[in-house]
Amino acid sequence: MPTRSVHCFRKLPVSVDEVWPTLNRFDVSWHPSVVRCDLLRSSSGSLLRNFEDTSGQVYEERRTYFSTTDRVLCYEMVAGITGLHSYIARIEVTGADGCALVTWHADVVAEADRIEDICNGTKAIFEAGLEALSVPIKSKAIRHKVLGKDRSELNFQDLPGVPSLSLLNSDPVVEGSDTLVLFLHGIGGNATNWADQLSALGCYYKMTALNFRGYGESTLGIAPSEIDDYCKDILAVMQAKGAKRLVLIGLSYGSWIATSFAMRHSDVLAGLVLFGGCTGMSEADPREREKFRVSREVPLDAGQVPADFAPEVVDIISGPNATETQRKKMLESMSDIPSTTYRDALNCFCNPLERFDFGKITCPVLLCTGEYDQLAQPKEIRRVSERIHETRQFADVQFEVIKGAGHVCNLEAPAAVNAVLHHFLSRLPNVACEYKSSNIEKKREKRERIRQAAHDEFCENGFDGASMDRIATRAIVSKPTLYQYFDDKNGLFKAVLDSGRNQMVTPLMAKDVALVDRLWQFAWIYAEIVLRPDLLSLARLMLGEAQRRPESAIAYHENGPGRALEGLIEFVESAAQDGHLEVDAADLAAQDLWSLILSGTRDHCLHYVEYRPSEAELTRSIGHGLRVFLKAYATEPELEIAALSALISAKI
Repeated sequence: MPTRSVHCFRKLPVSVDEVWPTLNRFDVSWHPSVVRCDLLRSSSGSLLRNFEDTSGQVYEERRTYFSTTDRVLCYEMVAGITGLHSYIARIEVTGADGCALVTWHADVVAEADRIEDICNGTKAIFEAGLEALSVPIKSKAIRHKVLGKDRSELNFQDLPGVPSLSLLNSDPVVEGSDTLVLFLHGIGGNATNWADQLSALGCYYKMTALNFRGYGESTLGIAPSEIDDYCKDILAVMQAKGAKRLVLIGLSYGSWIATSFAMRHSDVLAGLVLFGGCTGMSEADPREREKFRVSREVPLDAGQVPADFAPEVVDIISGPNATETQRKKMLESMSDIPSTTYRDALNCFCNPLERFDFGKITCPVLLCTGEYDQLAQPKEIRRVSERIHETRQFADVQFEVIKGAGHVCNLEAPAAVNAVLHHFLSRLPNVACEYKSSNIEKKREKRERIRQAAHDEFCENGFDGASMDRIATRAIVSKPTLYQYFDDKNGLFKAVLDSGRNQMVTPLMAKDVALVDRLWQFAWIYAEIVLRPDLLSLARLMLGEAQRRPESAIAYHENGPGRALEGLIEFVESAAQDGHLEVDAADLAAQDLWSLILSGTRDHCLHYVEYRPSEAELTRSIGHGLRVFLKAYATEPELEIAALSALISAKI
């Protein structure tokens, strides 16, 4: 499928501070071609804009990345353009000589007979927008909740067990949300480091801070701590608090643990906030990890305790603007750590179990770091945020720098941290205790609830056995309401299958991502979808109906596997046009890719209902299949296979 780029740049005779607030709102009511714009939130909390142009055409776009610090905004077209497969845009505002320099760029993938018109229309929209921005604009602002002056009291709570866990809670516990906001401290801190956040935000959200094993009143386990132990502790806290979902907020070591949790339990995460870190030592080679561990243990081996070297640590982690009171708090936190606890945490930190696959993160992500953070410098965390944005299929990423702060920015700049947290948390559905959906959002939520109910019904009973009455009951709607959203059972079935198809094919169309990276992401998303027990059950049921109701089985194939294969063919054709693949028949090459990756594994799962392939087995199957495909079709097979080998090694 053809790909084009649209690029516009203009120096505007207005200041950056006049241009960026207009763009940052994501509301395009100011644009001369727009007659109406409604800002909405998706089911995950992503910001959407639904707008109408002067011809009456309605469009919808979703924000995928933004940074007020860098004045960058990325978004993608969700609906409104016929023949469009992918539309990814980026706006960046910089300043020079008192003027605003605006770069507006879009990468477009569309049908051959439509792409020229789409790109010409996009360029006209960009140019008209830049012209409008050349004078100060007054546009409606997004209403953000401002933190009030109310403060929560704090109290400690112990969770008995082995180990016993200590929590610092905001009190009283607010009602109205099933989501727990859980704070995770750094390797040199404890739960009290989050006291300012718990006090200021506890009136709006159900929240608590965890003392890791050996910290505060928490005890160490019987064996050395591993990352899976910390994840079990987080789940135990969630259960103890009666929560169904989590927002994890980590600092440094806590950010690494929070991201590790996301690799294992993304299904329970409503949001992920990472201060001063993310990858930890997961991307360092073994020698670097060991050097780091040994250097930190030298004073311990010499008989010192953390209190002895705490002043040196505080000098490194504190920013130039840290007050004596703030430095004293950091010093006390470090000094209170028992040597056994510090050694235990170091050992866990320096022995990561995996290199992170950011594609597994399915919730909105906020990454922040202090302006003067020496351990997680802004350029490093910015790059991590960009990687998460590039890797994730439905990205929702924000990156910010906390001005004037060092590594422990929540202690040094509590007001700034509280503000950025409140802004992030308040947009997540049902996280704030007084969260309210708009009427449009309620309708979308109801449609998604019906689609999910239909998915469950089809997976349990097949197409023929599915009942619209039962779907309505599952979705908690009346049958007439169900038919307001979907005309019939066929329409529901198509909507269910479309969801999986779109998830699988989207990574392949990311033109700014290397060929092997796209194939690798596709293969793992494909595996995650087609090997799910519910979808395997649906496949078995549809095969069983093929003899009795061939039209149902055909509809399943055409709307599911058939449409997914069409997406693969489009990818192969596009990669061949770009010079990455050399193929005689795109349809046959696409079928080869489809079959080589997981056909044997999926066939085995279809017949052995209880069988679940391990990650190692999937890595072996996917790696082998992609290697054979690249050897057969890549224009530079040795180079591509080398890149694939690096991905496989990182996965093992």
